[in-house]
Amino acid sequence: MQTLQHIPVWVFALLIGLIALGLVQTRTRRVRKQRLLGINIALTVFTLVGVVQQWRLTPWLAPSLLSWAAMGLLVAWALGQGAAPSGARYDQETRHYTVPGSWMPLALFMAIFACKFVVGMLAATAPESLHSLQTAIGISALYGFFSGVLNARALRLLKLNTHQDQHT
Repeated sequence: MQTLQHIPVWVFALLIGLIALGLVQTRTRRVRKQRLLGINIALTVFTLVGVVQQWRLTPWLAPSLLSWAAMGLLVAWALGQGAAPSGARYDQETRHYTVPGSWMPLALFMAIFACKFVVGMLAATAPESLHSLQTAIGISALYGFFSGVLNARALRLLKLNTHQDQHT
């Protein structure tokens, strides 16, 4: 319990914000491209910052960044090849995407938060457990995986616009 007392208040505020943002994603909504991409960019940067902060002063920063980027790109590409979610549409006149509600973004937000929280707790309580190339590559790849899954959904939605442009 004493460990929880040392967690900064902003961490709990971030958790509440991510839960709220994830709950919004569970409802079908109409969004512009900027908003659709904004959340993905923010969370991709959030995972990248996690990699940089954790390994910036170590010899493992470059392999960590490579692991994060490779996993993120591979997963985004592989999962981005599929069709847009059922019920998704793009309205060319209003330039809005209709995005069906999904619990997946909330699950991803919580997984990213949990991973960063655990790594932060380990860094504070058992930093030696994070001092290896394998750990740096593995955790960075996990952050990249989360980013890739999140970005793959956006890629599939963006295809709606591209396909409509080709048919007009």
